[in-house]
Amino acid sequence: MNNKNVLVTGCSRGLGSIISKDLNEKGHFVLPHYRTVQSYYDYPLIVGDLRRLETLLSIENALEYHGINVFINNAAIHKRKPFTEHTDEDIESLINVNITSQIKLIKRVYNYFIAIGEGLIINVNSIAGMQPAPEETIYSATKHALKGFSQSLQIESIGKNIKIVDIFPGAMKTDMTKNRENYNTLIDPHEVSTRVCNIVENKNTTSLETEFVIRKFNRG
Repeated sequence: MNNKNVLVTGCSRGLGSIISKDLNEKGHFVLPHYRTVQSYYDYPLIVGDLRRLETLLSIENALEYHGINVFINNAAIHKRKPFTEHTDEDIESLINVNITSQIKLIKRVYNYFIAIGEGLIINVNSIAGMQPAPEETIYSATKHALKGFSQSLQIESIGKNIKIVDIFPGAMKTDMTKNRENYNTLIDPHEVSTRVCNIVENKNTTSLETEFVIRKFNRG
């Protein structure tokens, strides 16, 4: 297996932190991104709000410096409430974090991958990007937008040796869902991380697969 140099966004907690740990344990170089850090780390990392230009520029410079050839687009925020209770600030924040900043970042990653002649982009989307869900109107809108953007870029990338893959997990056991009554029935994020690692390592996948839906299997 060829070890990869992987950039993962949103590693402060949840799925991003698990993916980073799992890939690192498998021998890959992982460059994690954190919005903020509260302690010292003795390994390379990126820190900053993805909505800020200086953070995007730091990542752009790090791509070449660390020879990144896999980008895992994981950072996102989630707000679950009735549509009428979303403030204008809620709406702007969800759109800016979940789609606008991600498009700006992927543009930089994509340009770099074109320059080096290869690359893999994995978008961590959500089942909310495929089907409607109550009290997730704005969140769902951003995830549908990410899906449309990614599908268009997949077509545009034909012939460029850049693969773009989307995964659509259902609700996972993370801090975002800890207050749900059905928390114990949700997907273990380690299972999702295993799927992501398999895509990175090209295990149990084919070159033609560009979407992976991960739902909880309930045994009756």
